[in-house]
Amino acid sequence: MKHDRLDKPARERLTAWALHAIGPEDAVTVEAHLEVCPVCRDEGRALRELLAGLDALDLSMPAPPAVRARLMDRIRSESRTREVSAPFECVQIWKRWTDRGGPSEDGFFLRRSDEGEWASAGVAGVEVRELFVDTANDRVTMLVRMAPGSSYPSHRHANVEECLVLEGVLNVGDLRLRAGDYQRAASGSAHVVQSTDSGCLLFIVSSLHDELLPGPRT
Repeated sequence: MKHDRLDKPARERLTAWALHAIGPEDAVTVEAHLEVCPVCRDEGRALRELLAGLDALDLSMPAPPAVRARLMDRIRSESRTREVSAPFECVQIWKRWTDRGGPSEDGFFLRRSDEGEWASAGVAGVEVRELFVDTANDRVTMLVRMAPGSSYPSHRHANVEECLVLEGVLNVGDLRLRAGDYQRAASGSAHVVQSTDSGCLLFIVSSLHDELLPGPRT
């Protein structure tokens, strides 16, 4: 399994979780995240399976003190200022995009169709492409591409979200949005799991601070 979809802090937190080397509150934080993030869920499952294959470890109990001490020393030496309970960043990658909210010389900003690359949103089958980021006004404008059969977790909006379906069909709970349909979500509202059977392309303007909500695995 390739691990390059996760950043270093996320891998460290999952390793500590797999070793039962974090407190109950931190474990709840990690496990709530695993409910909404297939990437971390797969990574966590792989770590648990790896540890289960080591005869020296019994995963029904905390790792033996010597093994736990050596692994935790390595984690701390690589990231002494990280906290296990810090937010995961592998989902909602747009929160790390560079701010493009400053004024341009002529007052215009242009993004050509062949500029920028598609990047994983941290959810299987969902990709995003940056168009514009304005941190001062808490706004991000982007294209979202969802592969057939993919879904995006339930989330709460920290600001107004606007969605225009450019191609395909997007299922928002029981509501079906087709090409040309537009939906506006008010600040504080929450979207249920969004999915697509045939795939879709979306134009999204949203907040940089939306909150993922625990929910059923999809």
